[in-house]
Amino acid sequence: MKKIGQTFIIWLLVTFLIVTAIPLVVAQNSPSPQPNSPAIQSNRGSVTLENETLFVIETELGGSSPSERSQRMSQSLKDFADNQALSLNELEVYTGDKDGIPLTVIRAGNIFLTTISNADAQIAGKPRPELAALYLEKIKAGVSRYRRQRSLEYLLRASLWSVLATVALIIILLMTNNVFARIYQRLEIWEESYIRPVRFGNWELIRANQLDNIIFWLVRLVQAAMILGLLAAYFPFVLRQFPWTSGLAKTFEGYLLATLQTGWQAFINYLPSLLAIVLVIVATKFLLSLSKPFFRELSAGTFSLPGFYAEWADATQKLVNFLIIALAAVIIFPLLPGFQSPAFQGISVFLGLLISLGSTSVISNLVSGSVLIYTRAFRVGDRIKIGDISGKVLETTLLVTRILTPTNVVVSIPNSQISTSSIENFSFSYRELNQPLILRTTVYLGYEVPWREAYEALIQAALRTEGMLESPPAFVLQGELNEVYVTYLLNAYMNVEYFQGKTSKGIEQARSQLNENIRDCCATAGIRIFAPNYEADPTNYGPAVDKI
Repeated sequence: MKKIGQTFIIWLLVTFLIVTAIPLVVAQNSPSPQPNSPAIQSNRGSVTLENETLFVIETELGGSSPSERSQRMSQSLKDFADNQALSLNELEVYTGDKDGIPLTVIRAGNIFLTTISNADAQIAGKPRPELAALYLEKIKAGVSRYRRQRSLEYLLRASLWSVLATVALIIILLMTNNVFARIYQRLEIWEESYIRPVRFGNWELIRANQLDNIIFWLVRLVQAAMILGLLAAYFPFVLRQFPWTSGLAKTFEGYLLATLQTGWQAFINYLPSLLAIVLVIVATKFLLSLSKPFFRELSAGTFSLPGFYAEWADATQKLVNFLIIALAAVIIFPLLPGFQSPAFQGISVFLGLLISLGSTSVISNLVSGSVLIYTRAFRVGDRIKIGDISGKVLETTLLVTRILTPTNVVVSIPNSQISTSSIENFSFSYRELNQPLILRTTVYLGYEVPWREAYEALIQAALRTEGMLESPPAFVLQGELNEVYVTYLLNAYMNVEYFQGKTSKGIEQARSQLNENIRDCCATAGIRIFAPNYEADPTNYGPAVDKI
């Protein structure tokens, strides 16, 4: 912190030296107005001394336009003001005529400063002597001020004020830096206790850490605004102290005031649109707050709608909320500042093109996810099989479906892929049709085994397996009569309530236990389980003996 403060002070000192050196550079390098430069034709011209207008010329004289006359008078005034040998007491008013034209001249020795004609007096609405006296007073005041601002005493006083202003700026900036450092420390303490996420309905729009970053950013913005405000007051003040840079100070202040006035006027003009945006946001918030309890009760079964299933409630709520927010965005978007500008519209078209080209798969997944939800293909908690992947449904979104396999691997499948695949749902029949699920396994036995004994052994194996129902009883089907063996299909009804709280691993374990019981029961009954790839019929159990 100390190092930052030292660097900041050095930077301000360098800035002060640059600002105070500007007057000397400008005084040495600024060219004087050339009297022979082409005059800008205008209906009026201002007679100035060091960017300060003394009076205005609005008539021609001797073929010279008002602009040309004012330029010559301004140059004569500057020459007189720079000549310290000529005092203000040498200024005098001379009345005469030239080529028959009555004129009044203000001069200092051989330097003619101003020429006043009857046309000038007529436009000013005053007699020529009175107008000449008025111009004389303005010239004396302007030249006196011009010389005083270039005196050593004035420049020393201006340098002293500049130094004091720089010291005051450094002190205020250091104090501001210390105050905001304490504010940042306080915000870091509040981050864990007071800052909460911002929610819009049931959506978390801004997380707590994001809100904390936004608050920090706003505080930094306030700090930057204060520093810029101090600098905006400091630089014009210092530049105004020196005559060579006072014009820069006026120009800077003019730009700053014009910017503030333009911004304020733009804000006043934007107030109706801003009010409309606020009303749209309030209405959107109200509609979202109504949709949340409505669909929550619909999902809980408090009331029902004809043809509307309870599991559709969550997805429908998200869809309705999306449509409400999209409608609000459509209304608000044209009210944003700069919407009618070509740059804004060009960027909007460009972004729309990028989204349309890059979101083809996303839109496909969104549409497929909506179709899967409203076709009731499965729900969270169902045991399903999609292609070669089987397991329990953990999460269904509009983009992907996540499945927990028996090996505890979570597989995310894009909904567009699911919509083009066959889906086997092992939970739908019991939930919707009240039909228990059948666990089926295939057993190969030879023709020498009586089928009644085979049935008895297989059914006994099903009864020994945990999680299988005794009623309805298990049954056996003969699937195929092959050349040397028979394909038996053992079908055991599963107790869904037994497997309700278990994972897919529990079903796999039940299948494994059923196979174990089949081997035990067949061995007890003296039944040999046949292998489809038959090579020999040995007298003893074991691998086939190779023929010699």
